[in-house]
Amino acid sequence: MIGRSHLVLGVACGLTAAAAGWVPLSWPIVIAAGLGALAPDLDTERSMLGCRMVWLSRPLSRMVGHRTVTHSFAVPIAAGWVSWHYLGQAALDSALGAFLIGYVSHILADMMTGGCWAFYPLSRNRLSLWPHAKAGSFREYLLLVACLSLLGWFSYRCLVHEPRQEKLKFGHIPLIALSGPGEYEQQQNSAVMRS
Repeated sequence: MIGRSHLVLGVACGLTAAAAGWVPLSWPIVIAAGLGALAPDLDTERSMLGCRMVWLSRPLSRMVGHRTVTHSFAVPIAAGWVSWHYLGQAALDSALGAFLIGYVSHILADMMTGGCWAFYPLSRNRLSLWPHAKAGSFREYLLLVACLSLLGWFSYRCLVHEPRQEKLKFGHIPLIALSGPGEYEQQQNSAVMRS
């Protein structure tokens, strides 16, 4: 996928993770998911993030090439395990968890647009998933819309069946739409009575 598609998909995955209650909904979470979705392409200076960090992307490109080591599930799994082992579950329930979710979304998207070394170091074969689309093509945009629709459906199901209002806040503004009819007014009245 091209960088813009990765960014949109990564942010959507971060929002879906927040809807599922895996991470809290906040601006740092959304930004971390977007950055995580761009991070695997640091192995090329032609990417959205790579062209801004040429000092890193150019030597990385020479050492490993594109869609190889940085596009392996081993990277987010190892980073997640180390974080959990040394920092605890709270580390994965934060922006770091959102970053890793965005990272995984990039690998899955690239598996549908040309393939990548998803199981490196176990295998150096490019793994591709169906439906296959060329990066930047009209089929890629159709694939992106399908992925966003699926994530939207999953988010809706999570919010309707298991609302987690204590986590779903942007700053201090509650998401009123998540409350059922009259629930928001009852919450406000009980808050006034407590104070």
